[in-house]
Amino acid sequence: MSRTTSLHHGRRSLSSRRTGVLIAGVAVATLAITLPQSALASGPSTPVPIGDPIGPRIQPGPVQVDLTTVTTGVTAPLAGITAPGRPDELFVVDQVGTLWSLDLTTPAPVTPTSVLDVSALLAGPQDPKDERGFLGAAFSPSFATDGLVYTDTSEATSPADHPLRPSTDACLAGFPQTPDHVDVIREWHLVTDSGGALHLDPAAPVGRKLLSSEHPQANHNAGDMHFGPDGFLYVTDGDGGGADDQNCQTNFDGNPMFGHPGGGNGQSLDTPLGKMLRINPRTADPRGTLSANGAFRIPADNPFPGGAVPEIYSYGLRNPFRFSFDKANGNLWVGDVGQNDIEEVDLVTAPGQNFGWRVKEGTFLFEPGGFQLKGSRSDAFVFARSPGSPAGITDPVAQYDHDDGTAIIGGYVYRGSSMPGLRGHYVFGDTSRRLNNGHGRLFAFDADNRSAVTADNTIVELRDGPIDFQLIGFGQDNAGELYALVFGVPGPNGTTGAVMRLSQSTP
Repeated sequence: MSRTTSLHHGRRSLSSRRTGVLIAGVAVATLAITLPQSALASGPSTPVPIGDPIGPRIQPGPVQVDLTTVTTGVTAPLAGITAPGRPDELFVVDQVGTLWSLDLTTPAPVTPTSVLDVSALLAGPQDPKDERGFLGAAFSPSFATDGLVYTDTSEATSPADHPLRPSTDACLAGFPQTPDHVDVIREWHLVTDSGGALHLDPAAPVGRKLLSSEHPQANHNAGDMHFGPDGFLYVTDGDGGGADDQNCQTNFDGNPMFGHPGGGNGQSLDTPLGKMLRINPRTADPRGTLSANGAFRIPADNPFPGGAVPEIYSYGLRNPFRFSFDKANGNLWVGDVGQNDIEEVDLVTAPGQNFGWRVKEGTFLFEPGGFQLKGSRSDAFVFARSPGSPAGITDPVAQYDHDDGTAIIGGYVYRGSSMPGLRGHYVFGDTSRRLNNGHGRLFAFDADNRSAVTADNTIVELRDGPIDFQLIGFGQDNAGELYALVFGVPGPNGTTGAVMRLSQSTP
């Protein structure tokens, strides 16, 4: 099967192609920091773009890694996860709709086994720029006994628990404001056959719908999900798509954007867009209150329990495409994809943190500009370095600019044994050194000994140059070993996806 994936500069389009097209609140709105960019005290009265925000380029570090192919039997692998009670398997989320199992005890190449097929539900992926699809999965902490797995999928528009905020801008007169798709979280029950393999429970062929949110545009869907050390389910959602998180911006279809009123979705607490959400899907738990549709509960210590979207745990995010919990200490790491200039690594340390989008991009103040789209890049820009300001915004732990990539792919803090030189380092990457050139990059910085100053957390490259494929995800097995999930590997029927294990090649 011939397939193409890409992340677009400006649009950050994580995409896929397949043969054949898939069929495709309760409180008053609460706004966070929405000051006009030029009104911020730390910025100039007339913002001036910074041409090269971060001067030094990322260099190869003292520890280098090799990649060994585990399988090429996948299409667009976005995440590699584990299930309690299944110590020898890595489960792979494939964007086109399949959750695969890889038996890591068998010699490579491993033949994947299908565990769950959600492709019939999906709206997208339909073309090489489509970010929609099967985006994330997480097994229940009690999976060994309850058999539950949760998925994040892009589905056709329908009545949703979280409708779009109304947009009344004059530029939208005469334009229909029909959401592109709905992001849906579902719960599925898996059973084991006589041979020990997992498959969908035939008595429950359709996943129980927990939560959904309407998306105005097709991109910035985030979709990653993990259970935290507290036993609750964390899910990321992007800002709704398009560019600049603002209405009237020219969208990629040539029409004005809608669904981003006021200061945008990232800074608004009456939408799940641009957020990290936290819920308790086990309704028997007595803590918290029932959600609007009764399918889950809100943890009692969520930061905005009386707000329009009590599921919100943190906000001010653009497209937090991949995140992870540290196996050793539970720290929560997020790779948030930037706009035109800055890619950032965020560390979530408390409920209610604001990570700045669209007031800031990284440690820089952000100017959304007018409403122009210049090819795949908007007319927005960063205009002043502003660490620690405005008050109330949490800056990233590490960042880099587009001299070194196009879109961050969040990874994991390494806690395995085969790469001793990387223990305690956050291993992550970028999808492609230049727009769609298929040259992904593997990065790391010291997470255990990190500095409080973003600029002092030096990012290094784990290869002597880019890899020859597009990086689109990471996986971590039960032993803490890491896997790069890539696309663009030559195969007998064109390019394909692959799962590749990392190993240390230098002391």
